[in-house]
Amino acid sequence: MSGQIKLFVGLGNPGRKYENTRHNLGFIILNEIAASKRLEFKKWNNTSDISLCGEADNKIWFLKPASFMNLSGIAVSSFSKYHKIKPEETFVFYDDFSIPLGRYRIRMSGSAGGHNGINSIIDYIHTDNFPRMKLGTGPLPKFINTADFVLSEFKQEDKEKINLMKKTAVSLFDEICISGLDKAVSKLTNTKL
Repeated sequence: MSGQIKLFVGLGNPGRKYENTRHNLGFIILNEIAASKRLEFKKWNNTSDISLCGEADNKIWFLKPASFMNLSGIAVSSFSKYHKIKPEETFVFYDDFSIPLGRYRIRMSGSAGGHNGINSIIDYIHTDNFPRMKLGTGPLPKFINTADFVLSEFKQEDKEKINLMKKTAVSLFDEICISGLDKAVSKLTNTKL
């Protein structure tokens, strides 16, 4: 893998109702990276909110599917085909309640692990060969429905851990742009947070 990423995707659900929910952590993180570059999102083809960083031969796109989580693959697939972006050039940020809040895992490929947004992307682009950052929102409390938990809002005391994840993601993005994905991930893995 060369490590060149042309498309960064954040997963979540559209609308104010879902803005601060656990399932929207991918949106929250991508918004933070865009804000750090003073970028704004605009509608694209009724399927996505997009933003562009860089120019000419060095374009890096940000994409938030405008459909609900379970249909995320439609937006990713149509945008990737239009701009001729390969799956391995696409990096996805998304929530994972099997990881404690504030922690994360980076994977270069793999199954959806039960995440409907990732499952949709795999279905529509016909491969699981794309890098991703799983953003911890767990642990899942006992006696609570999974769907209710992922759609629950973050609490005030969660803010510090979320801010740390935001800072980490911005640093990762910057390092990917400078050094490529492989070196960026290696550097992040060897950094004490």
